[in-house]
Amino acid sequence: MDQTMSRANEAPAFASPNTPNTSEGGRAGSDERLSILVVDDNPQSLLAMEAALAESGLRVLAADSGQAALELLLEHDDIALALLDVQMPVMDGYSLAELMRGSERTRHVPIIFLTAGAREAQRVFRGYEAGAVDFLYKPVDPRVLDSKIRVFVDLHRQRALLAARVAEHERLARTNALMLAALSHDIREPLTVLMLNAEMMVRRSEVPSLQKAAERMKAATTMLGRQVEHLVNLGRMPETEVSPVLARGDLARLVEQRLQIGANQALMWSPSRFDSEGDTVGDFDARLIAEAVDHLLLQAATHARDAQITIHLDGTARRAMRLSLDFDRVLSEAAARYLFGAGKPIEGMSASQVGAGLQGPQDIARAHGGSLIGSSRQGHGTRFEMMLPRGWSDL
Repeated sequence: MDQTMSRANEAPAFASPNTPNTSEGGRAGSDERLSILVVDDNPQSLLAMEAALAESGLRVLAADSGQAALELLLEHDDIALALLDVQMPVMDGYSLAELMRGSERTRHVPIIFLTAGAREAQRVFRGYEAGAVDFLYKPVDPRVLDSKIRVFVDLHRQRALLAARVAEHERLARTNALMLAALSHDIREPLTVLMLNAEMMVRRSEVPSLQKAAERMKAATTMLGRQVEHLVNLGRMPETEVSPVLARGDLARLVEQRLQIGANQALMWSPSRFDSEGDTVGDFDARLIAEAVDHLLLQAATHARDAQITIHLDGTARRAMRLSLDFDRVLSEAAARYLFGAGKPIEGMSASQVGAGLQGPQDIARAHGGSLIGSSRQGHGTRFEMMLPRGWSDL
């Protein structure tokens, strides 16, 4: 008969009224699969532990050696807790714990050491160094053991539930991004048609009222196109390490201060022009926004050359402010790729993606819950536009 023993006690699952049932379509929170690993080379101790755990309702995986325990750990990925005897031949509990902590598959399984030896501080310290979360002496009080097991089983369920929610959130985020991209494409095509027809009316009509109506149509179409691009950009929002510290401030005053700095003035080939309208007060991180404004001024000055840079802050909207930098020069293909990425622009529309040249300001805008877009085309020049929410409390 093989001297290595491993077996599983298929007891009914322990049910908790606070544990959601997610058995449909996912394993997270699936109570019937939760297990507890018990490792002891003493058959009597192993049987006693199995008997003590029988009422827990969990599946008990029993092994009489470290090697048998490793085999069970490879077979099962639902182990909520491991109870390891310290004193075992060939592979003791400390060695088994170190192997478990060294494996990505088992490093997160909580370990409780069991020992019948004397209460020695050195032994306890070695157990904690090996990765144990607790150290119990035999004979173990069943009530103490049951209390500790319930804690770790609840933690296992909560971790599984959190993982399932994160996975679902990521799935929904991907679906949302795909839907936004499809909807934006469907919206941008008719907007392009409207833009071209409005331009045709402006050029061919001799009736002043029709020309004025066509100009209003062009302006409205351009604004709607930028709104769509900001929406798409927000849908693509990746994780960022930028952590803004929000405080109430005046964005117009901040922009004016950045324009008065000698380093920024030295960048300009010709004096820039700044104006603002509406309420320019909101919640933002002044240090980060100043960094973003400086970066945008640097890129604008680099590519505008002798063309004047016009900076406009629109605070007329209730929930957001828009800071735009415009100059009457079209970017070269290489510069456009550097600033706006490799995406092919659509006539009349902005570029919802930005490249390496604008990555810093975009990360800052996104960290605030906002967006950065840009465009460069004949007849319109180049524009950078940063949208910032006015304040979290107002959203």
